[in-house]
Amino acid sequence: MKPTELTKKHVISAYVEPARLRGDNTIRVKVGSVQKALGWTNRTPSVFSTLKSRDFQKEAGVELIEKTGGPASGGPSTTVQFVYRVLAEPADSPKTAKPIPNGAGLEKLYGILADSYAELGGGEAYLKAERNWGPDVWERYENEERARKEIRK
Repeated sequence: MKPTELTKKHVISAYVEPARLRGDNTIRVKVGSVQKALGWTNRTPSVFSTLKSRDFQKEAGVELIEKTGGPASGGPSTTVQFVYRVLAEPADSPKTAKPIPNGAGLEKLYGILADSYAELGGGEAYLKAERNWGPDVWERYENEERARKEIRK
């Protein structure tokens, strides 16, 4: 994957999406922070140009408000911060489900594997076979009691 694509993907997942979930109106992205998070050195011009590109802004669903810091020339620097306005989610992005508070959405999962477990003899039988635990504790106790009674006779 190209550095430009990696930069876009990282900024969208680490900055834009969390800001949308929190309901933030703006985000600040520092060039040096992105470069450091991606484990890069000497990629400042690439990160800088990606963050100021209209292509990135369109894909991320953000609008550049201002650029702060950096040299007086306005060129690439790790100290440059881009401030974006978070727009409505871009139309071309896949719709993600909103988190449901208190785990209420877990009820929808109830019985999801019931048919699969039934084919395997039930959930308990499946777990015993997978874990290879051997006999149940009570079964082992009963077997030991039978063996003791046999010895006493």
